[in-house]
Amino acid sequence: MTKKGFSLALLSMFMVVMSFAANKNLDKDITMVSYEQGWIDSSGTLALKNNSSEEVKNVVFLITYLDMSGNELDYEEFFKRVTIAPGMTKKLDIPAYEHSRNYHYYKSENMPGGSPSFKIKFKLKDYNVEEDEDDNANEGTVESIDDNPFSTYDYNRSRGNDGIDVIIGILALLLLMGLTVGLYVLVAVMAMKRNRSAVVWILLSILATPLLMVIILLVIGKNENYIENNYDRE
Repeated sequence: MTKKGFSLALLSMFMVVMSFAANKNLDKDITMVSYEQGWIDSSGTLALKNNSSEEVKNVVFLITYLDMSGNELDYEEFFKRVTIAPGMTKKLDIPAYEHSRNYHYYKSENMPGGSPSFKIKFKLKDYNVEEDEDDNANEGTVESIDDNPFSTYDYNRSRGNDGIDVIIGILALLLLMGLTVGLYVLVAVMAMKRNRSAVVWILLSILATPLLMVIILLVIGKNENYIENNYDRE
């Protein structure tokens, strides 16, 4: 293929892509039909309808959370891998808004005695988006949660385990230090009970090991000459 032909092919592909993008109507192609989130639900469920004549895949949308007076409380952008046939509706799950505080969507089940309610506003950002690392790295992506429902738990658990590991490491170090000092003390006590110089045997323990000196002291026993010499001097 000549350079001119290659350039024309690239231009044609670009025009096709641009033409497809230009045909997107983000206000009408995909709309939210319903949303559900009861006070006890850990996820909210929204139903999206594909109003276009083409199959839709991989949607990006913005959810704005509102109080009952219509004031904005929060917002979150989501990326979902999904396939919606033309004219069909698909339900998708997203993390429940303020689940820990028992918030509920104003049309869904309320907690006995009452709990905070909210409304939402749906806005389509894009669809038929290519699946790559950038999409999965979007702020507030749901896909990382859907792919591994235990990802948040594992992350928190790993953080908790890090703290436990540090504590265990410190305790193990203190235990090791205590055992080491205890062995040196044991060497000194055994040396004195056997009428031998505690200082000399501690120095020997530093050069070798306290455990070895303990074994040697057990083997050689008392210094009888030391006792006799003291007795003679008396």
